[in-house]
Amino acid sequence: MLIKDEFRIQLRVSDKVYPMFCKRLDERLFRKAATNINEKITQYRSAYPGAKLELEDLLAMVAIHTSAYKLKLEQNKDISPLFEKIEALDKELEEYLKGNS
Repeated sequence: MLIKDEFRIQLRVSDKVYPMFCKRLDERLFRKAATNINEKITQYRSAYPGAKLELEDLLAMVAIHTSAYKLKLEQNKDISPLFEKIEALDKELEEYLKGNS
């Protein structure tokens, strides 16, 4: 289903071309993602030269790596515990200052 500002691009992953739809603003991101996938495939092929890994195996390894990295970013992005600690310290400081005024 084509959305108004989407268009079709062709992305090569390994030796296969995949037609994709993306927003014009996201085209560069999609192309970079394909490049990153190809780089990771090459890294895994080099890391396990005698393993006879099929493309499907390599793609699964790339997907796991990418998902773990995304989860790590999300975990680091959640700064709500930090804000809670800052608020608690701020409240404690206010109470201390009120008591010593």
